[in-house]
Amino acid sequence: MISKSLVLLALASLCAGQAQAAEEVRISPAQEQALGVQTARLSPAKSAQTMGLPARVVLPNNQLYIVSAPLAGFLEKMEASVNQHVKKGQILALLQSPPLAEAERAYLQAQTQFQLSKEVMLRDRQLFDEGIIAQSRFSASKSRYVESEAALSGQKQVLKLSGLSEGAIKNLLEKGNIGSTLEIRSPIDGVVLEQAGIAGQRVDAAAPIYQVAKLSPLWLDIEVPTALLPGLKEGSSVSVPASHSEGTVASIGKSINPTSQTAMVRALMTGNIDSLRPGLKVEVRISGASENVWQLPNSALTRIDGKPAVFVKTRGGFRVKSIELVNEGEKNSLVGGLDGGDAVAVHGVAALKAAISGNE
Repeated sequence: MISKSLVLLALASLCAGQAQAAEEVRISPAQEQALGVQTARLSPAKSAQTMGLPARVVLPNNQLYIVSAPLAGFLEKMEASVNQHVKKGQILALLQSPPLAEAERAYLQAQTQFQLSKEVMLRDRQLFDEGIIAQSRFSASKSRYVESEAALSGQKQVLKLSGLSEGAIKNLLEKGNIGSTLEIRSPIDGVVLEQAGIAGQRVDAAAPIYQVAKLSPLWLDIEVPTALLPGLKEGSSVSVPASHSEGTVASIGKSINPTSQTAMVRALMTGNIDSLRPGLKVEVRISGASENVWQLPNSALTRIDGKPAVFVKTRGGFRVKSIELVNEGEKNSLVGGLDGGDAVAVHGVAALKAAISGNE
């Protein structure tokens, strides 16, 4: 029986006379058997699920709110803390702000001026209709009325921008009680992610105090190799096996990272996402692998000149074919760069590699 070492020596001698660029091993069926070389047809990964793709949990842009101080002042009391669930309209903090008292005073003065100008305008209208006063006087009083109405509307808008609700403004008009305490409320039902202020701290207008977010749904930004992109579609299923979270592909990136040769695919996660946190790195599984991606046992993979490759069966033996390693699993991997009709060596790869390099 021919020994494996003798076969390798014969192959090495034969390959030495061939052009190295051809990267092909000419080998007979008997030599294949002696070397333990076995081949298998490519197994398509169309129905398979790509596993282990790296992803990062991201909070959708429209679900994060920065709660800031509308006016300068000092924080009298903090009513909420990090990780606390809050309701829309719930008081988060109390702010003592002298500018608020000035804005309320200006609003009440504008209201008084508006009422006076309205009374004068109505009186002059009646006198003008009776022919007692000239039209110029009525026009002047009407102009003052319009100006006071605009001033009142402007002052009311200032109060709204200062954080006062319609109810608070109405209460101010009815009771006339001027105060400097401003209630800072949550804009949504959500969770407090960050607290930027502390009680007793002086803050400027627009200074952030809290970050409040709605944590459902969430995004996953997934790094997907280019070989998988042709088979991906919006709506493809996405899952995080570690947490049993589920979602669908929402968008597929139009640009490629030149370093990693991946595209950013964004998934919208809606099912079982309680354990997902913004910023968390996870591994995901996506259905709908490309038709040009194939599943091979890891025993079929090798490296030639530092690049992943396989040995493809030819009429006279085997030739090296470079591949794209899409996803490397524990026993099997997904690869791109092959043709559907290829038969690939899955055993005896080390012997073929030694033969093509002229070494045992």
